[in-house]
Amino acid sequence: MNALNRAWKYITRRPTKSVLLVITFFLIGNLVILGLGISQAAENAKILTRQQMRAAVSYEVDYQKWWEYVDGLTDEDEMNEAYSHYPRIERSVAESLTEDSRVKAFNYMQTMICYSSGFDNVPVGNEENRGGGGTYIDEDGNQHEYKEPNIQMFATMYPEMIEIVEETFTIQNGRFISQDDIDDTRYTAVITKELAELNGLSVGDSIRLTQYDSYSIDDLVKNQGYNEDDLYNEFEIVGIYNNANEVDPNSDQFRWMSPYESPKNVIIVPMSAYVDISVRQMQREYELHPEWYGEDFDMDESIANLSQPSRVVYLLNDPLEVDDFINDHKNDIGEYLTLNANNDTFKKLARPLDTLSFFSNVIVWIVVINAIVIISLVTALTLKTREYEIGVMLSLGVSKVKIVLQLFAELFIIALLAFTLASASGSVLAGKVGDLVLDYQTASEAEYGDSEEGGGYIYYGDQNYFTTVTQDDLLSKYEVKVSPVLIGEIYVIGTLVVLIAIVIPSFMIMRLNPKQILLEQN
Repeated sequence: MNALNRAWKYITRRPTKSVLLVITFFLIGNLVILGLGISQAAENAKILTRQQMRAAVSYEVDYQKWWEYVDGLTDEDEMNEAYSHYPRIERSVAESLTEDSRVKAFNYMQTMICYSSGFDNVPVGNEENRGGGGTYIDEDGNQHEYKEPNIQMFATMYPEMIEIVEETFTIQNGRFISQDDIDDTRYTAVITKELAELNGLSVGDSIRLTQYDSYSIDDLVKNQGYNEDDLYNEFEIVGIYNNANEVDPNSDQFRWMSPYESPKNVIIVPMSAYVDISVRQMQREYELHPEWYGEDFDMDESIANLSQPSRVVYLLNDPLEVDDFINDHKNDIGEYLTLNANNDTFKKLARPLDTLSFFSNVIVWIVVINAIVIISLVTALTLKTREYEIGVMLSLGVSKVKIVLQLFAELFIIALLAFTLASASGSVLAGKVGDLVLDYQTASEAEYGDSEEGGGYIYYGDQNYFTTVTQDDLLSKYEVKVSPVLIGEIYVIGTLVVLIAIVIPSFMIMRLNPKQILLEQN
């Protein structure tokens, strides 16, 4: 208590020095607030954006790495060996990843585009502007009308699809594909309510699908030895569902969308049925035209590959767990395979924020280090002018530790006052300065950045499970605010600066002798 009293009296007796120190700490505090405020705003913007994104991770082939490896081969035997061992998704690995507690759902499925037979697809709404038909002349000179595939088949290996868990797909009548359907290779199907309403279909009815247009079917039956049973596949409708996915009618995607790309024309079937169709088709084709296949053709291997998807998508519980999930499992998936969360695109979009965060943190460290050096020098120089005062206190029995505590208290009181003032002024300046710095940084990125950056958060595959995010979406979350937590950090940093700045000069006090000090002063 005496140390605090002496500290306060010293501060009030030396107003000029005290005011100068307050100004010094005030400037330090403002710079630290700006640095921490900008850094935290950048990190918060990325976190808020991540939280609004789907927590999707795709287990897939790393095509770029694979082709770089193949492109680097010069020996023909090595190239043939590489092509014969093309990297593929391993079902055992895909299933092992689902055991992670962070996985909420996953999609292990194949897709196939096909034609409806005996029922119509739901019109997209762009037919008048898009066209999509046309005619062509066959080798015999006959004219035929071209018809696009109009149905997309989702063949799933497991019933608990991501869309079911997220309630993007909701059953309206009947039921969804069951595990028994998959295990027993049942030809069951779940269709959209729009398809059902358009064609008067209900649960228990049957639909036919084919991979071929009418002209191809005629040619295969008349000229290639096929019969119609080889080319059509009949499915029993066990459920009717609502697909909440929509396509913006003002988008380019809608303008050029094919009928099978419409969410209203998606039919869900068991993966086992899809594989059975593909196996029967391949076996029949091989039976009729073995010359179409090479000498090294392996039927068993080809059949085994039919059920292997090009990717498996995992939905995690929390978007902020995506990076940890990838880091924990990246060594478990095999060579030339990857866990993709489209992070490269996100990092490109976030580069202005990362640059701001980096330089803001550098500035904070520079300011803190300079503050320690400056305050230490000021304290050391002050001790030279206070040797008599210190000698008297030592001769009166005041311990050296209490003297150091007094010096700490003097600086701490000044720093407390200065940082309180800085918190008020920093709250006003931080937002304006932060916005100016971000505008400058994004302008620099636009001027010197490459053309690929700033695009959307897009996946190239058949189904986009990644949330589309633009740089504007990301930067809109950037807001510099002086929060109570940040103010608390300022006081903690200030206390550490004062403590370190006092510890260094305190060695001078520890070696002082009161008798020697007083004799030298006389």
